[in-house]
Amino acid sequence: MNTKVAWIAVVVIVALALIWFFSGMNRAAAPTESSATTDTATSSEPVAPAPVETDKGTLPAATVVTLTDAGFSPASVTVSAGQTVRFVNDSSRSMWIGADEHPTHTEYDGTSTREHCVEGAAVGGAFDQCQAVPRGASWEFTFTKAGTFGFHNHTGASSVGTVIVR
Repeated sequence: MNTKVAWIAVVVIVALALIWFFSGMNRAAAPTESSATTDTATSSEPVAPAPVETDKGTLPAATVVTLTDAGFSPASVTVSAGQTVRFVNDSSRSMWIGADEHPTHTEYDGTSTREHCVEGAAVGGAFDQCQAVPRGASWEFTFTKAGTFGFHNHTGASSVGTVIVR
């Protein structure tokens, strides 16, 4: 009799665990506190920020690069030094933008992820998001150096792109 009760208890516990597990699959992961922002608009089209006033005149609004399940769109953008690129996650996976080379992200400033990612944020002007964010979140980086810089999604390194800074 005790064996039968033990088996029933095990089955009930496993059933409850499965119900709990599958009910949690539809919950979105809560974003971590960071410089990333979540687009709350109902449209899937990102909203570009307004142009920025500086002592050198008005800079154009941020250039937007969107990560989709097919990769980055557009895969290559050209901006002027001092301009911002906004990376928007519209894919079904997480997004972590990092300068090439994968996995160290050294191309833009010569420091590795281990050196420039501190508590989920880049220090010293590194081109590295330093953390993964869910669908709907975005991250911005202002390019201050001229050159051609490759980047990738660190959580899916086959998604790659290029920023050309003049």
